[in-house]
Amino acid sequence: MFRYNVSMTALSVKRVALLLLVLTTAAFPQTEPWDPVFFTSGGKDYRLVVRCLPSGESFVILSDGTTETVLGEAGGENLFPVAQVSRDCFYVLWIYYQDERTGLGLYDSETKSSRVIPLPGLKFAGPPVLIEQAGQPAGLVFLGNASDNDDVFFFDLKTNGLANVTRTAWSEKAFTTEAGPGGVLLRTVSLRDRSQYLLGTGQTAFRLQRRESLKRPEPREKAPSPDDEEDCRPANTYAAFGDSITYGVVRMYDLEGEEHPELAYPERMREALSTFYGPAFPINLGVPGETTYDGVLRVDRDLAGLNALYFLLMMGTNDCIKGWFSVDSSMENFAYLIDAAAKRGMRVIVSTIPPRKDALGSRPFVQRNIAKFNLGTAELAAENGIGLIDTHGAFMATNPPDGWKALLEDIGGNHPSPAGHIVIAGLFAAVLAAFSPLVPTGIEDDSSEWPVVRRFRWDPGCESDLLCYRVEFGPFPAALENVAITSANWIVFPGFPSDDIYFRVQAVDAAGNLSGFTRIHTTAERPRAPRRIHRPDIVRRPPTGGSRGTQ
Repeated sequence: MFRYNVSMTALSVKRVALLLLVLTTAAFPQTEPWDPVFFTSGGKDYRLVVRCLPSGESFVILSDGTTETVLGEAGGENLFPVAQVSRDCFYVLWIYYQDERTGLGLYDSETKSSRVIPLPGLKFAGPPVLIEQAGQPAGLVFLGNASDNDDVFFFDLKTNGLANVTRTAWSEKAFTTEAGPGGVLLRTVSLRDRSQYLLGTGQTAFRLQRRESLKRPEPREKAPSPDDEEDCRPANTYAAFGDSITYGVVRMYDLEGEEHPELAYPERMREALSTFYGPAFPINLGVPGETTYDGVLRVDRDLAGLNALYFLLMMGTNDCIKGWFSVDSSMENFAYLIDAAAKRGMRVIVSTIPPRKDALGSRPFVQRNIAKFNLGTAELAAENGIGLIDTHGAFMATNPPDGWKALLEDIGGNHPSPAGHIVIAGLFAAVLAAFSPLVPTGIEDDSSEWPVVRRFRWDPGCESDLLCYRVEFGPFPAALENVAITSANWIVFPGFPSDDIYFRVQAVDAAGNLSGFTRIHTTAERPRAPRRIHRPDIVRRPPTGGSRGTQ
């Protein structure tokens, strides 16, 4: 622990890399986590930044325009400073990481002293809030992770005691504090509920007052059904859900502006799929600047009414730089997004996030988070049996050691370049095309000369790469030893009233992928009156059975 004052000129050494990586409370809002924090106290203006050294160390710099005060401990990363003004004094709070150690930093302008408070057992700490009792600092409230999920913790500055306030089996995503006549009110929110706790006047522990389940947002109006009941577009439509990478923010010297959805991977997938799959249709659900938690807040509404079979998910870049919640909490959000699509019968493909070549990408904190996030993404894909592409691995394997940098934009370096989007599009397209066809539906006796000829038909398949149908049949349900291949959506059996035939059907695509089988039917089923073909909403029918790529 140390603190010293130096002149601004002395700290402007050329070899020292400057990186602005901060987070603030609502009192001093920011639009980006690397913006400086400006605040006023006692009639003076102050500025907070984080200064990073080539060694990987970083320090919080407090400046009043004349002198700079360096805050933090050497040997680690002092990140995400927050300023809180109280009367004519102020506090600076920050997060400290070194190896496997986590701590909270606290600077008091009244005493001009600072310290780093160790948090043994915590692998993550979020931006803290200082609360007061009787006009004096009482403690720090913050999100922390000691058990593979984020809880709200309270560090008592009087006793130096650390307490887990919420102790839930799931992650709290955010909290607010409010001082009142009865004490300090703490409100928390998770993906499941909202809770309220009270630190009573003169007390040293928060007590649970109320917990209520969250109400899900009302879905938007359902999209109208296609006019053509034979329309196969939904089975070849993919919704790409993500942040600015998905949306198409690309900053290149030879491009005008930075918003280019036409160059982003959802649109480039259409081109890739046309060469070996057939017509396909993208829906771009990317929103720049979002975290996975922002995605959770909108995914149910965005997917309600969408008629698409595939859900492509690439998100998490902003989680890894902002430090608002742990990677474990991000994975909880990611799992929610996967489930939101899967419960609608959508086929899910997830992606790891790419590397960064901007200043943030070289910071140990960010590199650790990206590595953990991508590992967690792969584990979730394996647990859920869904499609996975490794964008990060594909980038890093391109013309090593530095060829991956050409797959990122010229300016900034945290978004893929047009060439990078083509790589991502190819990865997603290959996995999408490897899914098995949907199981044929609507089998019925369509005979016109029964019992002499027995003709059975089924609804035609919709995938653009559908090639043919495979029919297994025989004299008994357990002896379907004969196979017929047909490109038509029907088959004719010879009619012998005393000899029933049993059969089942599966679809085959151009790559040889097989769907699951229909149930076993029999020619003993009598023909029904002709019916009008009606194809139900495809995304409401979860794919079943099949081989490679089915869920």
